[in-house]
Amino acid sequence: MRYQDQLFQQRENALLEAARQLFQDHSWDRVTIAEVARHAGIGKGTVYKHFSSKEALYARLVVDCSRQHLAEMEEIARTAPAEKAMRLVIRRAFELLQADPLQAQLCLLCDRPAFQERLEALYRDQFIELEGQYMTLFNGLMQNSFGLQLSPAHCQHLLWGVEACVNGVVARIASGGFEHWGEYIALDDYFDRVTDFIIAGLQGQAAALLAAPAFNE
Repeated sequence: MRYQDQLFQQRENALLEAARQLFQDHSWDRVTIAEVARHAGIGKGTVYKHFSSKEALYARLVVDCSRQHLAEMEEIARTAPAEKAMRLVIRRAFELLQADPLQAQLCLLCDRPAFQERLEALYRDQFIELEGQYMTLFNGLMQNSFGLQLSPAHCQHLLWGVEACVNGVVARIASGGFEHWGEYIALDDYFDRVTDFIIAGLQGQAAALLAAPAFNE
C-alpha cells in the first residue's frame, strides 16, 4: 500500500474512533463534524474527504460493525450442529450487541426513515446489501436447523417476526437493560427467554405455512 493510502486509512480510522468516543458521551444530534475532527486531531475540511456528512460517519460505523457481526454468525451457522445453529446464532447476536451498547443505539438511529432520507445512496445501498446477506443467512438456518424447505417469500414473512423481537432486544440494550426497573432482570436470562420465544414462533409458524393449502399451489 502506498504511503498516501496508508495515511488516508489512518486518518479515516482516527475519525471513526473519535466519533465512537464522542457518541458514547453525547447524543448523536449534539455531536458535530468539527468536534469529531478536533477529537481526532484532524482539520475539519479533511473530514469531508472521508465522509460527506455526519450521517455518513454514523452509517460507516454501523456497516463496519454489522459486517463483522455477520461474518461471526455465518461462521457459527457453518460449523455448529444443524439442530443448534439457529439458537446459537440468535444468542450470539444478542451477546455482540450487549458487548457494544453503542452499536445498538446507532442501529436504532440508522433505521429511522428521516435518517435514511438524508443518507447518500452509497450507504443506503450498503444497508440494502447487508439486509440481503442477513436474509441469506436466515434462509439457510431455517432449512438446516428445522429441515424445512421454505420459499424466499415464506422466509421473508417469518423474518418479520424475528425482526420485531430482535428490535425489541436492541432497544432494551440501547436503553441500558433493566437497571431502572423495580425488579432487576439479568440480560442473560432475558436473552434466553427471547431466544426460546423466537425459536418456538419460527417452528410453529413454519409448520403452519407448510400446512397451508396455498403453500402447495
